[in-house]
Amino acid sequence: MADKPDRRKAIPLSVKLEVALRKLGLTIEQIHWDHSPPLALREWDPVKQDTIPPANDPRHIELLLITDHKTKTFGRGGEKRITTAGSDIHAIAKVRRLTKAQEEARRRMLAKTEPGESEPVNPRKKTKWPSRPFQQRKKETKSNGDDHS
Repeated sequence: MADKPDRRKAIPLSVKLEVALRKLGLTIEQIHWDHSPPLALREWDPVKQDTIPPANDPRHIELLLITDHKTKTFGRGGEKRITTAGSDIHAIAKVRRLTKAQEEARRRMLAKTEPGESEPVNPRKKTKWPSRPFQQRKKETKSNGDDHS
């Protein structure tokens, strides 16, 4: 018969997770892991080839029930999408929309003048607004109260 080892085996992380969830009254099938803020809203770090903060940073991952995760992701009504206001997909769409508009405005600004040129590429005729003088008041004659001539 083989002797028992003096050290016990380390408990695998998956077993620890299952025990912790059971203690909370949950199973692995009832939960989702949620990135907060969503990955699509994080800046990209080309040097590290990861988002800022990193995608799998435990400080930015939450444990949510599936129903809560759907509400956070899709808005009220879950996948049926009564409205997406206040949800992750709403925020992502808004950022993309604003980014596209900002890039378009930047492109238009850069198209006005080429680098090294002082004159605009598409010069517009500058118009002067027509002047509109104030309406002239009629001069009133002062009377001394002696209108009895």
